[in-house]
Amino acid sequence: MRRVFTTMLFVGALVIGARGIQAQGDGGYKLVPNWPKLPAGMYFGLKNAPPPPAERDAQAAARRARGGSAGGGQTPQAGGPTNQPGISGLAIDQHDHIYVFNRGEKPVMVFDRDGNLVLAGADQEINGKKINPSWQHSGGVDWDGNVYVIERDAHRIVKLSPKLDKFLLQLGTTNEKGNDPTHLDLPSGIAILHNGNMIVTDGYGNNRVILFDKAGKFIKQVGKGAGGPQDKGTGPGEWNLPHKLAVDADENLYIIDREGHRLEVFDKNLNYIRDIRNDWNPWDVNISRKGTDGIGWIADHKDERVHKFQLKDGKILATWGKQGWGPGEFDWVHGIVVDSKGGVYAADTYGQRIQKFVASATPSTQR
Repeated sequence: MRRVFTTMLFVGALVIGARGIQAQGDGGYKLVPNWPKLPAGMYFGLKNAPPPPAERDAQAAARRARGGSAGGGQTPQAGGPTNQPGISGLAIDQHDHIYVFNRGEKPVMVFDRDGNLVLAGADQEINGKKINPSWQHSGGVDWDGNVYVIERDAHRIVKLSPKLDKFLLQLGTTNEKGNDPTHLDLPSGIAILHNGNMIVTDGYGNNRVILFDKAGKFIKQVGKGAGGPQDKGTGPGEWNLPHKLAVDADENLYIIDREGHRLEVFDKNLNYIRDIRNDWNPWDVNISRKGTDGIGWIADHKDERVHKFQLKDGKILATWGKQGWGPGEFDWVHGIVVDSKGGVYAADTYGQRIQKFVASATPSTQR
């Protein structure tokens, strides 16, 4: 009896400990409260929040019972496809400014590490067309502070000046899809190298990854063929929806093969090196700007969680999260970045928020 009681105490302690870890964010990381500080009248995504997970599931089941599509919880609009609400992705610059690509009133919102809004915009007409925020699919920022906005469903990526007030460059042809050097088909991610060259995941339509020079000239592509749904593959340099990507200190590229559930690693000239696999469904990947610590971060749609992992072999070092709207939970986690102090920022679409986490031992002054 004494042994049973001791065992029960031990198991109980584990459960309590697990709950305590979960409450703090798990994986040795804790949530920073009240981050960010949104000014009055500003918000992420839709002003009226979408239904929570359980209600969306019930709505989808009802539609299936009626013989309709399960859908994504939104009603299509006459103006074109409507994506999930909230935040489509994140980027971070060398000054630890966090760029939020917002499917809301202000398509780009920029915060400092303390959560103060320092800039918002990209809501003007750009190159003859105003960006439709609900068509956004993340973006990027280069080493000069220029900002790249992926307007996925318009088949283009626009480059703006650091203050978001000047149009500088466009990749793809507005509202025209294709698989030649001047067209994209539902692009999904971008990374910018030190020399200004751009790597684009032309993911949803073309299953290819493209290298452009800093002027937007096509250099090469990696894919099974010309690009398109028939181009799906599982081999080296083949894709089943190349989604987003990250760059390390040597400018190696870690590119998500989303439905292949892997990362494919290339050098800066798009030469294949290897792949990384694990028990995940990665939607975003990030490596710090310094990029020399051998660590990466994954926003994982499988079970709605965040992973810290080793770049050399994909070994997971820390994990936290589950589906929900509570602290440290995620609802379609779709963006992740890490700052120079080790702070981790994760954003979701249906959750319509960004959360910041720091290592549990990190002093409050590092926040």
